[in-house]
Amino acid sequence: MILIIDDDSAIRSSLSFMLKRAKYEVQAVAGPREAIEIVRSVAPQLILMDMNFTLSTTGEEGLTLLKQVKIFRPDVPVILMTAWGSIQLAVQGMQAGAFDFITKPWNNVALMQRIETALELTADKQKPEAPVVDNDGFDRSHIIGKSKPLMDVLATIKRIARTNASVLITGESGTGKELIAEAVHINSSRAKKPFVKVNLGILCSRVKCSVIKKERLRMLLPTVWGVLNWRTRELFSWMR
Repeated sequence: MILIIDDDSAIRSSLSFMLKRAKYEVQAVAGPREAIEIVRSVAPQLILMDMNFTLSTTGEEGLTLLKQVKIFRPDVPVILMTAWGSIQLAVQGMQAGAFDFITKPWNNVALMQRIETALELTADKQKPEAPVVDNDGFDRSHIIGKSKPLMDVLATIKRIARTNASVLITGESGTGKELIAEAVHINSSRAKKPFVKVNLGILCSRVKCSVIKKERLRMLLPTVWGVLNWRTRELFSWMR
């Protein structure tokens, strides 16, 4: 399957029609959020990705999405597309892991040649996914990917999942924080208990945000206080 990511419906339709005529299976989405959901669940053969999804013409949105895609699917070739092409932007895209870079409007014959070349050169790299359960019993069924940064995160999860430590997961939207939280849960001693997800963004639209912030502070204070007490004891011990 070839995944098309472009906020312009005319571009999506044009590319979809061209690729379907060439007998390729195609899926087209309008933005980064839908793209990441697909990339998490299935590995496309190739991705055609726009560089801009708002009025901005810097290409930063495309570069950010490219880096997120490469976390989950490092071996999938990505061809970047933009109407605001520049040598510097092309270099940045290649450095971030893109296979190729084209400008709009494109030549259909030339684009098909690039797509076919990308598929031929990366066919051997797209190997079957690793087993969902490692030899040591670690369950990673919710997480897809084999890049080094992701493997480092999984190694951290293995160390902390079986402890009772509180875990704070940070990251940009769409990077998989919820998946990491699920991985911690299913590999912990609490795996058979409910995993409760709370969307504070939705709650803030229905409940006063000040109430939520106070509740979060109430939950956080015991942990902070414990750390402060430990640090204080450590300081007094050192002073003696």
